[in-house]
Amino acid sequence: MNKNFDNEFQALLTEMVEIAFEYVNRNSQEVDAVYAIGLIESGYFYKSFYRINGTLVKSHKVNSVSRMQYDIARERAFGLLKSGTDLLERVESLFRNDGREVPSMLKLVYHPKTGKFDSRFSYGKNFTNSKTRTAQDVYEDWFKEMEGTSGGEE
Repeated sequence: MNKNFDNEFQALLTEMVEIAFEYVNRNSQEVDAVYAIGLIESGYFYKSFYRINGTLVKSHKVNSVSRMQYDIARERAFGLLKSGTDLLERVESLFRNDGREVPSMLKLVYHPKTGKFDSRFSYGKNFTNSKTRTAQDVYEDWFKEMEGTSGGEE
């Protein structure tokens, strides 16, 4: 067993949120929450969305609700997804190398204004046991779930 497992895992989770927060230039004035989801099933899936000035938006819509404008060019967006995927690979390796069951889903929420960080994990199949469900569907479901909240406790 890896004595540093918990610290290494926490560092990876923090980095997953940090790269999403970096996408919006670490704007703690307007960004109420940063949401990052990671799926490890048949490969890796990483995506983020945001609550900015009280409005929930996907990463390609951040400029529509923020006074600050961000670089949301295709290359930058793909860079975020690639970085997230790399981190998920490292999460999987960390768990496997320590003989632990790998979580299939990680949901991370960071509230920049308060510094609060929440994480939830699950281990069941989220989409690979379905003929029609995809990783994108899991992401969309969480986005819709969060649309119904005020942005406080998610």
